[in-house]
Amino acid sequence: MAAPLQPQLAQPDSRAPLAKTVANERNQQQLNLIANNIGGTADQLKRHLAKVDAELKADLKGRKEFEDYLTKLKIQRADLAARIDRNKAWIAKFERNSDNGAFEEQYKRLLDEIQSIYEGAKEFHQKGIELLIRDFRYHVAYKRWNDNFSAVPFKPK
Repeated sequence: MAAPLQPQLAQPDSRAPLAKTVANERNQQQLNLIANNIGGTADQLKRHLAKVDAELKADLKGRKEFEDYLTKLKIQRADLAARIDRNKAWIAKFERNSDNGAFEEQYKRLLDEIQSIYEGAKEFHQKGIELLIRDFRYHVAYKRWNDNFSAVPFKPK
C-alpha cells in the first residue's frame, strides 16, 4: 500500500533578502540613529534597574532593622502594660482597704506605739543617769579629776 499523499506547505526561506532594502544613505543614517538611540536607552534602563535593585536591597535591610526595633518596642510595651496592670491591681487593693481607713488607723496606731516605746526609753535613760550619779559619782555637766566614770552627756528629747 502506498502512503497517502500529504499536501506540502510552502516554507519561506529565512535567508532570503527582504523585499525592501535600504536604498539610500539617508535611510541608512536614520536606521543607525534609531538603533543607537535604542541601545542607549537600553543601557540607561539597565543602569537605572541596577540602581533600583541596590536601593531595594538597602530598603530591605532597613526594613529588617525597623522590624527588629519594632519587635523590641512591642516587647517593651507588653512589659509596661503588665506593669500597669499590676500597679492598677495594687491601687485597687489599696483603695479597698483605705475606704474604711484601715491603713491610716494602722499608721496612727504604729505612731502611738513608737511614741510610748520612746517615752519608756527616756524614762529608763533618766533612771540610768541617776544610777550613775548615785553609784559612780558621775557629774552630768563636767568630769572631775577623781571621777571613776566618764561619759558624754546626752538627754533624749
